[in-house]
Amino acid sequence: MSQFEPISGVSLELYAKLCGLMSQTKPEETDKHAQIAQENGVNNESWEAAKTGWTKMMTDPTHAMAIQQVFMPIYQETVASMQEGEPISIEKYAEIKAAMIFEKDAMGNKIDPNIILGRYGYHLTQWGTMETYWTSRIAKDEHGRVIDNYDEEAHRKFTELINHHGAIYAAQD
Repeated sequence: MSQFEPISGVSLELYAKLCGLMSQTKPEETDKHAQIAQENGVNNESWEAAKTGWTKMMTDPTHAMAIQQVFMPIYQETVASMQEGEPISIEKYAEIKAAMIFEKDAMGNKIDPNIILGRYGYHLTQWGTMETYWTSRIAKDEHGRVIDNYDEEAHRKFTELINHHGAIYAAQD
């Protein structure tokens, strides 16, 4: 159980689940968010207050790490339970990720991720689902520890793909 008190009756655990259930919606689809919250026993007023409160807590460095330790496993499990297979191939994920890392405008500034995602037909909320799926399979933390779904072959393939795309961007400079 969380060390944090519920906000407007919404525990951190329920908030994480609701966010996971809303992961396939766009941020501006507030009617869909309200419907998902309602289907899970949370009225719109409580949802909006909880969303504001938990977002504020998540951005407060004093609490952010502890909140993420509770939030992320529940969020990831909820998103995974709604998926049938990969939300995007590792090849396409690496291609988009490389564009976000390496692509620059004429002034040498990184391109807005929303522009890159739009080029591929995705929006930021969908990207969050893709990031959650692939990060848990390819990432190690700063100490070299792996996450629950870590897959060495996927990590190797992603690294090769990112290096390949990075070289293409470097050649364009």
